[in-house]
Amino acid sequence: MKHTLALSALALATSALIGCSSNSSTSTATSFSAVESYNIQCTTRIEPQPSEMSVSGLTLVGTSIADAPFGTSAAEIVSYDTCTDKLYVVNAQGKKVDVLSLSESGEPSAQGQIDLTSAATQSGIAIGAANSVSAHQGLVAVAIENENKQEPGIIALYRSDSLELITTYPAGALPDMVSFSKDGQYIAAANEGEPNADYSIDPEGSVTLIDLKSGPLDAVVTQIDFREFNEGNVRHGELSSDVRISHPNATVAQDLEPEYLAFGDNGQLFVALQENNALASIDVSAKRVTGIYGLGGKSWQDAKLDASNKDKIVGNLQSYPMLEGLYMPDSIASYTVDGQTYILTANEGDGREYGFDTTQQKCDELGYKWDGDEDQSKTDYQSKQDFCIAYIDEVRGKKLKVANDHPLASALKDNKQLARLKVIKPEGELAADQKVQAFGARSFSIWNDKGERVYDSGDEFANIVLMNDKVNFNSTNDNNDSADDRSDDKGVEPEAIEVVSINDRHYAFIGLERHGGIMVYDITTPSQALFVSYVNNRDFSQPVCTKVDDGDCDNDTYNPKAGDLGPESIKYFTRQGQHFIAVGNEVSGTTSVFRIDF
Repeated sequence: MKHTLALSALALATSALIGCSSNSSTSTATSFSAVESYNIQCTTRIEPQPSEMSVSGLTLVGTSIADAPFGTSAAEIVSYDTCTDKLYVVNAQGKKVDVLSLSESGEPSAQGQIDLTSAATQSGIAIGAANSVSAHQGLVAVAIENENKQEPGIIALYRSDSLELITTYPAGALPDMVSFSKDGQYIAAANEGEPNADYSIDPEGSVTLIDLKSGPLDAVVTQIDFREFNEGNVRHGELSSDVRISHPNATVAQDLEPEYLAFGDNGQLFVALQENNALASIDVSAKRVTGIYGLGGKSWQDAKLDASNKDKIVGNLQSYPMLEGLYMPDSIASYTVDGQTYILTANEGDGREYGFDTTQQKCDELGYKWDGDEDQSKTDYQSKQDFCIAYIDEVRGKKLKVANDHPLASALKDNKQLARLKVIKPEGELAADQKVQAFGARSFSIWNDKGERVYDSGDEFANIVLMNDKVNFNSTNDNNDSADDRSDDKGVEPEAIEVVSINDRHYAFIGLERHGGIMVYDITTPSQALFVSYVNNRDFSQPVCTKVDDGDCDNDTYNPKAGDLGPESIKYFTRQGQHFIAVGNEVSGTTSVFRIDF
């Protein structure tokens, strides 16, 4: 499939792929054959020298604050380009990508924006928000959803130096994450395919694979779907019961929702199917799904969790037999040890709830679940609008139907134990030998390329956060007076993950979306990961906004003294002989750069 070039001076270029030109011998060249036809100038790069030292922690270098209202996903996904030495940050406000320059020390500051309207014009579709960005040696790829989320979106490709549009590629419904392969030969997008508000339209989940080896303008675009796994089709029998297909009226291809992806080193592409509690593996050269692996559950019999926000005890960690957490990873990353590929997962967990605002009368007529005030006058019943739930797969523990002899029967009725915990709603009553399932595992895990778990961090995140800040444990990310608020949900909520190889060792950096902060682990031996450090650039003594009401933001104006709120993505990069990570924080709208210390 060929694509036309945007109208600009760039039209003089040929269809060969970008190469980064530089006056420095330390510049890294692209790995594919077409070179430098776009004449993008790269900054001089000084690569870190190998040493015997190991990573010891992180030091904040600086923070850039997006010009946007509080809590509007103004700094969600961040990527770094080696050619221009800049950060590119998805800003859901105004359909744009923010461009940040870096000082000598690495402190970020706003420099400009990529205006996505050019991509809308060229593709001929009405676009919605940008969901993800990925940069690679002079190219910047942006995943953009359709204004109608259930219709196909696009991947837009830009020059990193001039920010001019090169071309666009068709994607599936709701492209939620985009990434270059490690050698830059491919771009892949995870197309989530979320249903609409009343679940009447449910597009299929898919993966877009863009082969750039012949250049951006002669790229081959393949839409990889999961239809072979539908009931009645040839591969349906490959699905284990651990692959969660939750909606009774959806096909497998509709129910699978690709959330995140990571290229491996051995020609594989791994895809997180979060709501389905599974990983998919794709053979890149064959452009085919090689397997879908259900991840199963994590027992809370030996590990401990704080499951109640109403027990008046912060950090009340308890064990529960017959309770398990489904891993349901959000971000994933991959690395290789001794020729074996491993996948890292941030085990956030995610339920499904779809609905819309209407009157209780209309909601009842449709047979949906009213989520507003039940005690209404006849007039309010017919005219007052609130949220009407068309579909939901979660329920509080106290409303879960279990057999009287179930080991957790009494705990599920106790607000100080499991009554408040949000759990997966089964179709019928749970028998005494059936496990209660919660959302997420409150941890990170390491899996082999067949979806077999080789490591899980257990309850270490909870214990580490408690040791560092028991007063604010399990806080939410938009209120600094909210300790214990997230205990009944997913705890500190692991969200972002990045893997880094330095000095012949491998490290995982995991962002905690709710409580905040970055965990650092040495994962050189996959089955024996070791905690290194934890840093949280958040000041709980400060209000989150310049005006708050009961701790909640009351004027949409972020208070910079509060620090980072809601880490959503982490990106590793090197420059000036040092190692860094950049963290995008969606609630505070901040992008923070940390230097990796040794």
